[in-house]
Amino acid sequence: MFAPKIACQTLPYSEFPFERAVQGIAAAGYPYFSFGVTHQGQETPSPLDPDATVLGYAQQVRNAGMEPVMMFRPRAELTGDGGIDQFKRRLDQAKLIGVEQVLAWGPWGYKSWPEERFSDEELEALAAPWYEAMALAAKHAEEVGVTIVFKPHTGVTATAALCRRTVERIGSPAVAVCYDGGNVSFYEGIDPAEDLKACADVTRALCVKDHVGPRANALFPCPGDGEVDHESMLRTLAAYDFAGPVAVERFEGHHKKADMSAELVDKLAAKAYQHLRTVVERVSAEL
Repeated sequence: MFAPKIACQTLPYSEFPFERAVQGIAAAGYPYFSFGVTHQGQETPSPLDPDATVLGYAQQVRNAGMEPVMMFRPRAELTGDGGIDQFKRRLDQAKLIGVEQVLAWGPWGYKSWPEERFSDEELEALAAPWYEAMALAAKHAEEVGVTIVFKPHTGVTATAALCRRTVERIGSPAVAVCYDGGNVSFYEGIDPAEDLKACADVTRALCVKDHVGPRANALFPCPGDGEVDHESMLRTLAAYDFAGPVAVERFEGHHKKADMSAELVDKLAAKAYQHLRTVVERVSAEL
């Protein structure tokens, strides 16, 4: 059954305390919530936090009337010192608080953004350690019953086809796609509504950001005000009984994030929610 879970990441509130993010997202009307990833420079939660602290964060979310459905991967790189242990710890934290998905992405695909990409051979060499480490993380995800979802972010997860290839290469039932149309538009300059079709059947979440203009144009307005057709993407996913998170990531548009008041973030968060709710209702009515 088509039943998207409209959520907001805490990323738009990164300049403010976690508690203020919970307050704003709840007031905006979201029934679901996504942790991610820092507040006033501190990773929240940190993979180093004790269980009691992580449970406390989740309780704040539930006390505000929302259900947490997604967490970001740790800030530590998977292939760096202690990275695999921190990634496994994040999976354990997700299991602890009843979160179904941990969001991740593949290695960066550019020697120099935005013009000089790594060659296929160079990218393969750079990605080999990541694939090896991710296989271990995926095995742990299977053991604890959490799904790792990859979003497009250049490199081996740049497009729907590459996301599919990466998921198939890892070959774990605990690995799927979180499609990010805004990233595909921004980084690749292609139509995400058409691109998504190449991985729709293995997509378990959407990361929502809108985008305006050509490739590498860093303008991300409130969802519904740009050129990314999330309604078309949800219509594509409805054919596969999509019931995963649809998580808003950003909406600052022309504003400089550091200068935005909490009240402005609240207003845009609410606008994004109303847009997505309307879109989901329209798509549902067609089924």
